Amino acid sequence: MKKIHSTLPLVLCLVFLSGCAELFQGKVPMKGNSNGTLSGMLSSQEEISELSTPEQLFVSKGKSPTDIEVTWSSVTGAVSYRLERAIVSPNPDGSYVEPDESLFEVVEQAVYGTNYTDTVLSTANSHGQEYKNRYYYRVSAENSRKKYSPSPFCSSQYGTLFAAPQNVRADLGESTTSITVRWNAVQDAASYEIWRGTNSSGSGSIRIASVSADRNQYTNEIPQDEQGTEFYYTIYAQNRYNNSSAASSVALGYALVEGAPPQPQEVHISDGRGTTTDQISIVWSPVQSDKEVTYTVYRTSSTDTSFSILNTTTGTDFTDKKSLKPGVYYYYQIQASVVDESGTVLKSKFSASGPTDENPAEGFILSPPATVFAEKEKGKGDIISWTPAIGSNDEQMEYIYEIYGDSSQDGEFTNLLETVSAVQPDEQGYIRSTVQQTAGYYKIRTTRTQPAIKSNPSTVTAPSPFPAESTQATRHANLDSEHMAANSSGVYPVKISWAKPVDDNPAGYHVYRSTNSESGFRKLTEEPIAELFYIDADDTTKAGKKYYYKILSVNALGQGSMYSNVAEGYGALTHDQYMREYNKTLKSSHKKLTLMHKSNDMDKLGSETKNGTISGSVKYNASIAGLGADITMYYDKYADFYIDNNPANGIYFCVTGNTDTSANMSANGSMSGTMVCTGMYPGKVYYDNIEIKGGAAGGGTYGIEPEGFARQEVSWTIGEE
Repeated sequence: MKKIHSTLPLVLCLVFLSGCAELFQGKVPMKGNSNGTLSGMLSSQEEISELSTPEQLFVSKGKSPTDIEVTWSSVTGAVSYRLERAIVSPNPDGSYVEPDESLFEVVEQAVYGTNYTDTVLSTANSHGQEYKNRYYYRVSAENSRKKYSPSPFCSSQYGTLFAAPQNVRADLGESTTSITVRWNAVQDAASYEIWRGTNSSGSGSIRIASVSADRNQYTNEIPQDEQGTEFYYTIYAQNRYNNSSAASSVALGYALVEGAPPQPQEVHISDGRGTTTDQISIVWSPVQSDKEVTYTVYRTSSTDTSFSILNTTTGTDFTDKKSLKPGVYYYYQIQASVVDESGTVLKSKFSASGPTDENPAEGFILSPPATVFAEKEKGKGDIISWTPAIGSNDEQMEYIYEIYGDSSQDGEFTNLLETVSAVQPDEQGYIRSTVQQTAGYYKIRTTRTQPAIKSNPSTVTAPSPFPAESTQATRHANLDSEHMAANSSGVYPVKISWAKPVDDNPAGYHVYRSTNSESGFRKLTEEPIAELFYIDADDTTKAGKKYYYKILSVNALGQGSMYSNVAEGYGALTHDQYMREYNKTLKSSHKKLTLMHKSNDMDKLGSETKNGTISGSVKYNASIAGLGADITMYYDKYADFYIDNNPANGIYFCVTGNTDTSANMSANGSMSGTMVCTGMYPGKVYYDNIEIKGGAAGGGTYGIEPEGFARQEVSWTIGEE
């Protein structure tokens, strides 16, 4: 019995020893046969912190005249997808550039599926800028319900609309027995349908033929009873999806009838090739006939090949003042007609003065450049770029460009800043001039000296502002109380701040964020903000995740192209969340130790040292102390994890200090010690208020003191949920 009594304190101490070890594994009962082991605690699946990037993005090209279809593969854990689009128009030389991230706008914030139909046009039309554009799309996976961080955007892909046939034209009295209709080939067409009617609007037309995509003309045989009849042709393109394009512009055509007057000759522009601002004058030679000749003036344009009847006259000249627009070439053709003895109107062949003829009657009003934009260059003023005004390729044109400036986009623009003689455009098709006397906004007029006239001004443009300077983002910072509401993941907001560019005054700023320092940025601000700071209080941000921010300066027109430097930032953690994140490193260290997991109590005594996966060590020592036990675990720059599992991001938690446990024969005791944390979240963890009761951690608090925050007590149950 004496022997048994003498060993009882030792057995109890070993019980405490085992229990104190288990304390660090999850607050389980302090008994040697406990089933609560560290390996069991760590066996649960790791929570998703970031969704995978959507893959297999497909964007339709030439499938629909109004819609673009976008599909992608599903992402595990995603509830919805954010779809963004950038619109890219062709350069003057027909080339396209990849869109900058500033061009992407949200099409749909939450797509609940893996496909989306983007209706670009509500109604298809025969021509429009939309059919020339490329529409780039990118997708990000999201799960706002579980507050997962959104995935990076996938690489963008572009789609196009299915265009109608362009430049449709038909024979105008070339033959008495047939009319040939021609059109430009359409990208993605599989076939073409030809429709014909007698109404100039194209209404009431019927389908007369279909040809394969390798043909872009059709010859309509005309019987004798249809000779001289004016027919109106419309072409539809069909693609492999069995979708039809919009109707083309209507093309007038007819077969010549015997006895018709001769074709009008020498049709030309007498005044109106950049020599006027509101009218174009046409003249032609009289047609010889023994009957009175009437002339009909027809007009087409570079934007609409349908014929418009402007006037019917017995004279040989006409001045067109009808809705002339800048930047448009107009083409004029004359048809002569007589009335025979039976009262039948006999019409001539159209004059050979159309856009595809050798000597077209081509006119245009003096126009400003169609495309104007401005850029800033430090120390060199503003660079104004524009496409040459219409008609500039005519050797007889001697254009001069006047650049006007104003401090307001709605100003008078009477301040002439630069006069630029016509020069050859650069390889991209632009003329460029540097303005030393800078202004906020610019317009350009095209001028001539012979005659002395000026065009109307161009649309207003303004240079993209210089980038914001000294962009910074807070890291684990204690922001003022106004902005210190943590999200549901226990992460406080990030404050991004910047300075106004020294030599500029932007109208506003957009804030962009990404999980990658070089790409994948998404716009956080719906409208430009005037302040020089932004609070990112996103509910999806998570502990252990770095974010990257950059600022886009914009002018009053909402235009911008210059980004600030990229700043790294992340929010501080609540005291509870700090304990949870810190405890992951402690649990990982316990798993490496062996003595504390021995089944025999006596075997738990002793010392051992284990190295951290990344750095440092942890030393375990268990010994009998009087009628109780002492367990000491000393950490020296111990680290097991990188931030986001990426060595380039740095160490997550690096801990130095000790955690000591003391217990008596009644299985009651306490803990002590302080751990100093460095890494992503510097701070301290105090163990001086943890209580040991009945062989288990039974009460008390951890003292949590993140850097920049006051110490706060956290329940002993935190970190072991």
